[in-house]
Amino acid sequence: MPGDRDPRGRPPRGFTLVELLLVMVIAGILAAVAVPRLTQRSAFDTRGFADQLAASVRFAQKLAIAQRREVYVHLTASGATLCYAAAAPCANPAPGPGGEKPYVVTAPAGVSVASPVAALGFDAGGRPLNLTARLDIAVNGSGAYVVQVERETGYVH
Repeated sequence: MPGDRDPRGRPPRGFTLVELLLVMVIAGILAAVAVPRLTQRSAFDTRGFADQLAASVRFAQKLAIAQRREVYVHLTASGATLCYAAAAPCANPAPGPGGEKPYVVTAPAGVSVASPVAALGFDAGGRPLNLTARLDIAVNGSGAYVVQVERETGYVH
């Protein structure tokens, strides 16, 4: 039809009203589902801190092996600190992966740590000190995660 073309002879461009309404309906459904998940970050914070705590314990083990000396992870309800001494408070802090001293991992709001031991130590060979069984460090928040340290090898998972 001659009315279906613009002055240059091309077909008209753009979207129909039905197409625009369909896109708006889909965007509304996605927003209704996605926004509540993105605004409630507490589950992500809990899992992220559990992973960060596990990485810190692994780093303490590797630091003990690399420096051939005992390294301790002091565990509190709000986080963990690396130290060269078992006694708390930490008078001789150990450096972190970036050289920061003291190396402290702090739990976000609403997340806490529960551990049966106040300080987890690793000897110069990377073996845990004074563990009689596998150590389970609980990270509680929106959900619960456990950082486990094996008694014989010090394997952290």
